[in-house]
Amino acid sequence: MCYLKMIFLIFLINLLSTIALSNQRFICSRSDTNEVVNFYISENKLFLSGLSISGTYSILTKQLSGILAVNISKIGDAGGIEVIFLNLNKKTFTVRSSIINSKKDTLIEIKGSCK
Repeated sequence: MCYLKMIFLIFLINLLSTIALSNQRFICSRSDTNEVVNFYISENKLFLSGLSISGTYSILTKQLSGILAVNISKIGDAGGIEVIFLNLNKKTFTVRSSIINSKKDTLIEIKGSCK
């Protein structure tokens, strides 16, 4: 009976530590406006929250050095792709948005640093 309790306790500790470590949050600020931007990372999604930019992104790669995530959308005749790179070594982020429509293509780049 004691052996079963010990296995259950080890399993529970392992499960709780995995949950705690898999969810991360980064508080960052834009270089151009000093706006606070929050990144929240779950298992396979990255959530971005800020005053001027927000969204949900699918994580393509997650390494010790950084995270690469993408969001693709189509609204009417316009389409767009947003790519986020969080550099965990340098504690910086880059968001690139490309909006494509029949009249004009627009590329926007936002950079900043994280704490």
